Amino acid sequence: MSTENVSGILFLVQSACLERRFLDDPALSIEQLNCGQIRISSFSLTAGTDLDHRGKVRSSVIYRLLESVLQISAVSVGVEAETLNFCCNIVKYTAAEKLYAVCKICHCGRMTLVAEAEVYDENDTLLATVLTTLFVVETIKDIPRKW
Repeated sequence: MSTENVSGILFLVQSACLERRFLDDPALSIEQLNCGQIRISSFSLTAGTDLDHRGKVRSSVIYRLLESVLQISAVSVGVEAETLNFCCNIVKYTAAEKLYAVCKICHCGRMTLVAEAEVYDENDTLLATVLTTLFVVETIKDIPRKW
């Protein structure tokens, strides 16, 4: 596929994510985007909201980041999907200021997606892993399943 086509698809994916409000959090940004693979980051974690009384990142922040990366990965293969099963293991808590999540779609079927994702801090320390099954709710017209 030509570079021109890929950049057009990237624009469509970002537009679809904004339209569906997957990128509402201003701290989230897409760093890398390929078909079924994505990396997003979260900046400026704040005490009280994102950090607990020990100064460690709250698990809810990790879950939010994982949910975002999973939804955006689904859009990258041309579907909107809802979570059916979400199995998360928090490996470590950290006092990081920046987190990033990576996701890979392992199975892209007509009705379901299976994806795995991981969250890391700025020192590339693994914080959490997730394996999830998503139910395909809607097909996004202009984004192909493979590109």
